[in-house]
Amino acid sequence: MNAPLIDSTAAADGSLRGSHAGAEPICGLPAHELALLPPQLRDLVIRLDQCRQRGQGERGSQTFEVPVSNYTSPVRWQQEQDVLFGELPIVAAHSNELAPGSSVAFDALGIPILLARAKDGIVRAFLNVCRHRGMSLIGAATPNVAKPTASLVCPYHGWTYDLTGQLKHRLHADTFDGFDVTEMNLVALPCDEAAGLVFVRRKPGPAFSAAQFLQGLAPELQWLGLPDLQVFRKVDYLRNANWKLTADAFLEVYHLRVLHRNTIYPFFADSVTANSWCGPHSTNLVGRKAMLEPFDTPTTPAALCKLSTPTQLLFPNTFLIWHPDYLSIISMFSPAPEKVRWIHTMMIPKEKSSSDWQAHWEKTFKLIEETVFQREDIACAEGIQAGLSTAANTSFRLGRYEYPMGRFHEDIEQCITNRPKERSVNG
Repeated sequence: MNAPLIDSTAAADGSLRGSHAGAEPICGLPAHELALLPPQLRDLVIRLDQCRQRGQGERGSQTFEVPVSNYTSPVRWQQEQDVLFGELPIVAAHSNELAPGSSVAFDALGIPILLARAKDGIVRAFLNVCRHRGMSLIGAATPNVAKPTASLVCPYHGWTYDLTGQLKHRLHADTFDGFDVTEMNLVALPCDEAAGLVFVRRKPGPAFSAAQFLQGLAPELQWLGLPDLQVFRKVDYLRNANWKLTADAFLEVYHLRVLHRNTIYPFFADSVTANSWCGPHSTNLVGRKAMLEPFDTPTTPAALCKLSTPTQLLFPNTFLIWHPDYLSIISMFSPAPEKVRWIHTMMIPKEKSSSDWQAHWEKTFKLIEETVFQREDIACAEGIQAGLSTAANTSFRLGRYEYPMGRFHEDIEQCITNRPKERSVNG
């Protein structure tokens, strides 16, 4: 089945004011102002304005079914581990988490990895494994937070490596005659940065370009200000749901009116989104109440975030959710078919990071993480997970407002079944 297409001429159903059913809407936003936006966001803003004129959000051209076995099958889970999490670059950190001369453990991909930024400013990734007898060089924590690091010292026998992975010291080195010291450096993993994010591949192999992997999204993320944000808080949980059940919640807004009726729905229009894709990655503008009336062109990130909530999927497992004054980076990992490892990093502007902002961010974090995400989105995913084994459903039936979720599952299917060169992230 081909990916669902947008039905841009569907009749209005009253979900927005000002129905224009039967007429093709025309964008009235000034061209010179639209030119200030990155191309993809420019197109999405135009389409959001057309949603307002039509009186409804974009819909897919067809319904869709997702087999329940996609969430339960151990075979499917292993395929996802081997291909999605084993071959693709995965977001491991925000660039500002790693200052020059620091390191951090990263174990969410199921193997011990460490990230280090040397004084040359380059972030590198290595297997977190000493080349002597295999001890972890730095311990994992929950959540993992980078620490200043002069060198990487094995806590077992003291073998020492610099932040470029080179072996620099062995206790009683003269007793290791016969071994080639050039083969004792840390095992490097492919790693690169783009638009304020650090990407890593789980397996040793050739280098990749993170910018190329983003397939055109990097300028958009730069414009939104992603590289300049800094971490306020990071949480790391294990919950009882398949990772895709939590991902599904961020791919459709059909549920906002019911699940989030007492928290965030009062700020949003009903089921209004405009979506576009860069390869398997996507950007989704979720319409806020402000877009129900004629609006000026949002020529700044702040203006765009008052009009909508931009949400990017960085395939396969990371979402960027641009709230009005902060960002949620959410990565969903899959330690087992029925488990999700949820890592949420709340990013804030540097100019709002002083102590007098602390109470504001504490309150904001409590609302979004503890209430909206944990008690609503993830609790719902766990409720679905509990019912999967009953065989009440053999598939999930998606309506046309849920078409981005169908596209996501099609992209997973294509990635798993077409592993050859057409899925190469090196272009």
